[in-house]
Amino acid sequence: MKDDAVSTVLATILLFGIIVLAAGTFALFAAEEITRKSESGPYVMFQESSSPNYLYHAGGDSLLKDEIRIYAKNSDITDKTTINKKSWEIWQTGDALFLGKHKTSEITIVSRTSLGNEIILYEGLNNN
Repeated sequence: MKDDAVSTVLATILLFGIIVLAAGTFALFAAEEITRKSESGPYVMFQESSSPNYLYHAGGDSLLKDEIRIYAKNSDITDKTTINKKSWEIWQTGDALFLGKHKTSEITIVSRTSLGNEIILYEGLNNN
């Protein structure tokens, strides 16, 4: 009879340990999934113009100049770009961004996500 009581206690402790381990594993995966879903960046569609020095904002979120960086061959040209021959603060749907002497195939547009990670919004084909 003494042996039966000991094995029952051990089985209960073992079962409790397995349940705690399973709950911890589930909580870890759930927390990772929630973090991944809560990270978001701007959603934007771009369209290249027939002129290689213009890039159209074809839809999606408006972009604030302070929240993006526009690079051409590893140089930041954000402050050198214009919309309607004027300096800009907000790039909205329908606006054509003039890239100066740079072509759309040479540029990369970078933004930050809600968690501060960098994401590429646009990358030209000839980025060397």
